[in-house]
Amino acid sequence: MGKRIGKKNQQQSFLQGSLILVIATMLVKVIGAVYRIPLGELLDTAGMGYYSTAYDLYVPMYSIAMAGLPIAISRIVSEHVAAGRYRHVKKTLNVAKAAFVVTGGTGFLLMVVLAFVLTGTGVFNKGTLPSILCIAPCLLFCCIMSAYRGYYEGLRNMTPTAISQVLEALGKLAFGYGIAFVVLKITNDYSYAAAGALLGISVGTAVSALYLTVKYRFSGKYTFSDQEIDSAPMPEGNKTTLKLLIAVAIPIVLGSLVNNVSSLIDVAMVQGRLASAIDKAPDYFANAYSGLIAYEENAASNAGRVFDWRIDLPNSLYGAHRGFAFSIYNLVPSLTSVLGVSAIPVLATAWTKRNAAEIKSNVNTMLRTTAIVAIPAGFGIMAMSGEILDLLYSNPYAVAIATPNLRVLGLCAIFAGLNGPLTNMLQAIGKQSVPLRNIAVGAVLKIIINFLLVGTPQLNIYGVPIGTTVCYAYICIANFICFVKYSGVMPNLLLSVGKPLICGAVCGLTAVLVNFGFTKLSFSSSISSLISIACAGVVYVIMLFLIKAITRDDIISLPKGKKIAKVLEKLRIMR
Repeated sequence: MGKRIGKKNQQQSFLQGSLILVIATMLVKVIGAVYRIPLGELLDTAGMGYYSTAYDLYVPMYSIAMAGLPIAISRIVSEHVAAGRYRHVKKTLNVAKAAFVVTGGTGFLLMVVLAFVLTGTGVFNKGTLPSILCIAPCLLFCCIMSAYRGYYEGLRNMTPTAISQVLEALGKLAFGYGIAFVVLKITNDYSYAAAGALLGISVGTAVSALYLTVKYRFSGKYTFSDQEIDSAPMPEGNKTTLKLLIAVAIPIVLGSLVNNVSSLIDVAMVQGRLASAIDKAPDYFANAYSGLIAYEENAASNAGRVFDWRIDLPNSLYGAHRGFAFSIYNLVPSLTSVLGVSAIPVLATAWTKRNAAEIKSNVNTMLRTTAIVAIPAGFGIMAMSGEILDLLYSNPYAVAIATPNLRVLGLCAIFAGLNGPLTNMLQAIGKQSVPLRNIAVGAVLKIIINFLLVGTPQLNIYGVPIGTTVCYAYICIANFICFVKYSGVMPNLLLSVGKPLICGAVCGLTAVLVNFGFTKLSFSSSISSLISIACAGVVYVIMLFLIKAITRDDIISLPKGKKIAKVLEKLRIMR
C-alpha cells in the first residue's frame, strides 16, 4: 500500500473560527429559546425552581469531571502543531479520551450520591431529586464530546465543535420539551416534568458525542500526511502526556469549579436567606408578593397540590430570577465564551513562536470582537429588560420580579462577556492559575454580598444580581491587569473597548427612544419592542462603521471577506 496523503490541515483564523462558533452559538440559542421559553411557560416558577437547582448542581460536577480538559487539549495540541510535533497530537487525544472516561464516570456517580444526600438532608427541595438523576448521565456523554472538541479546536478547526453544538441543542429540543409535556399531562407534577426536560439534555449530549465519534473515525485520523508524521519526533509515554494534561487542566478546572460552586452555593444560600427574611418579616412578603402567592396557590390547587407560601416561596422567587432573568442575561457570556475558545489556539501558537507583533494584533482583535458583541447586548438588556421579558413570557408576576434583576444583570453582562476571552487569553500564554485566584476572590465577594442583601427583607431576591455584578466586575478588571502584566502587551483600549462602548451607548439610547415613541403612538408592546430592538441593531452597525470600530482588515479576514469588503465599499459603508 502506498503512503497516505493526509488532508491539508486548513487552519482557521481567529475571526473565521469565531464566526463559525458565533453562528453555531446563535443557532443554539435560537433553538434553546424555542425550548426554554415554552418550557418556562410549561413548568412555571415552581418547575423552573426544580430545573434550575438540578442544573446548578450539574454544572460544578461538569467542572470537576472535565471542564478544564478541552481547553488543555486545545492549547497543548496547538503548541504541538506549531512545533511540528504531529505524533504528540494523536497521543494527546488518546490519553485525554481515557482520562475523560474516568473523570466522567466518577462525576456521574458523585452526582447521583449527592442527589440523595442533598435532598434527603433538606438542603435541596425533595422534588429536585428526579431532575438531578435525569441530568446526571450528561457527564458520561460529555466526557466523549469534550475530548474531540478540544482536539479539533487545537487544530484551529471550529466546524466540528459548531456542528456538535447544534446537534446537541436539537436533541434537547426534540426530546426535552416533549418529555416534559407528556410527563406533566400524565402526572400533574412539576418535579417530574422538570426531570423530563433535563432528560432531554442528556439525550442531546448523547447525539452530539455520537456525531464527533463518527466524524473522527472517518476523517479525523487523517489530519496529517505520512510524511509529516514520519518527520515528527516520537511522543512521550502515556504517563508523561497525562501529567502535562493534568498540569495545564487543574488550574482551569479549579477556576471553573470555584466559579460554578459559587452558583451552587447561591442555590442553597439564596433560598435559605430568603426563608430567613420571610421569617423576619412575613407580612412584608405576604403583601409584596401577594399576586405571585395567589397565582402559585391556584396552580397548585389545579394540580392537586398544596402551596405553603412560607415554605415554597423561596423556590418560586429563585425560579423567577434564575429561570427568567438569568437565562436571558446568560446569553451574552455564553456567546462571547466561544470567542475565547477560538482565541486559545491562535494566541497559543503566536506565544509558542514568540511572535510579539502577532500576539499584540491577535489580542487587540480578540478584545475588540468580544466588546462589539458584549457591550451593545448589555446596554440593550439594561434599556429593554421589562420589554424583553414581556415579549417572551406570559406570567406577569414572574416578569415583574425578574425585570429589575435583569436590568442590573445587563451591566453584569458586559463584564462577564469580556471576562471569558480574557480568561482564555491568560490560559493561552500558560498563566492558567491566575484566573483561578481572581475567580476565587470574586466568588467570595459574591457570597458575602448575597448573604447580606438577600437576607434583608426589603431587598430579598433583588440582592442576587448585585452580588453577581460585583463578582464579574472584579474578575474582569483583575484578569485584564494580570494579562497586561504577564504578557507584556498593552491593548489599544480606545479601539478595542472605547469605540464599542460609544456605539453600545447609542444603541441602548436608540432602543429607549424608539420604544417610547411607538408606545406613545399606541402600538402594542410586542410590536414596539421588536421595532425598538431592530432599530437599535441597525443604528449600532452603522455606528461601528462610522467611527471605524470595524476595519477593512477585519472584513477581509472573514470567509469571502474580499467580496464582502467590495460590496461594502460600493455601498459607501466602508472605505
